[in-house]
Amino acid sequence: MMIREVQLSAEVAEMPRLAAWVEAEAPGLGLSDRQTYAIQLCLEEVVANLVMHARPAAGAGIAVTVRIEDAPLRVTVEDDAEPFDLTALAPAAPASSLEAAEAGGLGLGLVTAYTTAREYRSEGGLNRLTLAFD
Repeated sequence: MMIREVQLSAEVAEMPRLAAWVEAEAPGLGLSDRQTYAIQLCLEEVVANLVMHARPAAGAGIAVTVRIEDAPLRVTVEDDAEPFDLTALAPAAPASSLEAAEAGGLGLGLVTAYTTAREYRSEGGLNRLTLAFD
């Protein structure tokens, strides 16, 4: 089993670094283009939500660890923000028309569509969201 890990700050400036890290690690993990795209999209949604909405549990910032494991393919996002279970939310319902559509709120639906399983745990002051992929 191969495990790759990166440490980030919960800041918008870290998003390009996260995407570049996934691209750089994909060949060594034997990821297909489809898997790489799915992982990047899901991580963008999850980490962007942390950056925009998470509140620190203690201290001034939020530390984020992203871990990719193969066999089976799993991605774990770990943070020290206040506990928040993303998996307990229902994806937003599609808008009835283009005029009724609102910006945002569709990320959870994308994460659900691209993953085969999602698991959340909060323990020891850390939130752990694990996403499984085909």
